[in-house]
Amino acid sequence: MYEKCRSLGLFRPFEAVIHRLQRARSVSRPTLIPTFTTAVNTWQCDENDHLNVQFYTEFGHEASAHLLSELGLGPRAQRAVGLDVRAASDHIRYLREFREVDPVEVLSAPVEVGERHLLAYHEIRNPSDGAVAATMRRRIGCDRPWPDAFRACAEAVIVALPDNAKPRSVGKLDLPDLALGDAARCGLIEVGRSIVAPAECDERGEFLPHHQFGRYSDAAPLLWNHLGFNRAAMQDRQEGSVVVEMLNHYRRPLRAGDLLVVMSGLAAFTDRVLTFTHFLFEAETGMLAACAEAIGMKLDQKIRKTMTFTQEDQERLGKRQLRLAA
Repeated sequence: MYEKCRSLGLFRPFEAVIHRLQRARSVSRPTLIPTFTTAVNTWQCDENDHLNVQFYTEFGHEASAHLLSELGLGPRAQRAVGLDVRAASDHIRYLREFREVDPVEVLSAPVEVGERHLLAYHEIRNPSDGAVAATMRRRIGCDRPWPDAFRACAEAVIVALPDNAKPRSVGKLDLPDLALGDAARCGLIEVGRSIVAPAECDERGEFLPHHQFGRYSDAAPLLWNHLGFNRAAMQDRQEGSVVVEMLNHYRRPLRAGDLLVVMSGLAAFTDRVLTFTHFLFEAETGMLAACAEAIGMKLDQKIRKTMTFTQEDQERLGKRQLRLAA
């Protein structure tokens, strides 16, 4: 396998991974590959004084590029062979908070390789104590079959998806391929309207994934208000809202200058958990660009614990619940 990968000039970065595996033959599974390092900035934190959800997606997005590069198919290699590689979906579980100045590292590996897709696992850690703060599972698609050498190299380092990265509360809804004109009739409400800025786009001029998560996050106060929770009053009581899991499907690309509308609603709830749905549309055509499921909870900011919804809350939530197919 090593000689096969080595024979292709584009795959030299993978040699380092092979050497690591050769030094660790006694390990039961291949070692995760370092793919991203940073520290949390003040401006990345939200009203809960912790890292906003959109930046976990940004970390995983950059880690994905480094993972593909380690396997021999970085951006330059993709351009050289004319491949169109892009994210199809992101599933993230938020397990532990990152606070201001906390160090961040991402370790990655493929968990599945198909003819035209790869499932990447990203373990987002705090290296100061080794704790896993979040897990991300990204489905990456390619417009043509993967090069044979790349696929062989990826298959050589596949790992099993850990239990804490498997879907827990998302993936149970059949989110329809709506047009914007049909959204209100389904009970969805408008919670965001904006424009894609050039600075929010990648080298291809396409809207970056983490900014989609950012639009969902920015919409959260409006959605909570719609559900009868006064977010300003909650903040005065040192109560916030958090997302503990999200699954986003990238349906169609958006570009700089596109007009955006976010339509959201409550799909399901329990006494502690709210299941939200978000639909991101291009406003001019009504085209659905992305849709997501998000699991939200109330947070007591004083003791950093989630809260229970009162019976009154639950009766009100029942009246505002969407009727989506399961």
